Amino acid sequence: MPTEEADMNLGESTWRDVRDSAPKVVLLPVGSTEQHGPHAPLSTDALVAEAVARETDDTVEACACLPTVPVGVSEEHSGFEGTLHVSPDTFRAYVRETLLSAPADRAVVVNGHGGNVDALHEVCARVTRTTDGFATHWTWWKSVDYGDFDMGHAGAVETSVLLHLAPELVGEPVEGVESWGRYAEGAPLAYDSDEFTEDGVVGDATKATADEGARIYGEAVESLSRLVETVADI
Repeated sequence: MPTEEADMNLGESTWRDVRDSAPKVVLLPVGSTEQHGPHAPLSTDALVAEAVARETDDTVEACACLPTVPVGVSEEHSGFEGTLHVSPDTFRAYVRETLLSAPADRAVVVNGHGGNVDALHEVCARVTRTTDGFATHWTWWKSVDYGDFDMGHAGAVETSVLLHLAPELVGEPVEGVESWGRYAEGAPLAYDSDEFTEDGVVGDATKATADEGARIYGEAVESLSRLVETVADI
């Protein structure tokens, strides 16, 4: 008999596991494959989103974690080798069709990349307006206290979380530029990261620590867990 108490990682389950688990909420981790400076892996955004989603799936009953979408809307980083990117239209279509085929009609897209946010807002709103289901999106760094850090890009926050989750993937951290982009009178003068940072880093990754990463990561898991419980009751 199906049980409402089950949770699962979909990619590691059989179709009978899915049939019998009756998940109420699905989690779809989405990230990017893009430059994260000379010290952090291209998979940073996907890695963190997947880790938070999987741990939340293990913590909260009656949800299922879908396979991670590893390539996102990252054209702004295409000046650095190794960056992969798709258009917002392609990304929205892929996320939408994945959610519509998922084994539950309530979904939380667990996001690890800032460039995905606008597209995710549009697609989650569209799914909610045009189907009987409900979808929302959640970006991990918007839910945590950075302490003395600034978010940046491949800076102290992301590097700290990586030092906690996958220290073997982290090289020698570097100090980057102080802020993202170039502006005049509030208008952007640069759209791509290689226009304002030589090595792709915004912020000071040399301040990163594994202990701070564990704290930040723990806050993210707690936040997502609360959100999933809320969505399950909608």
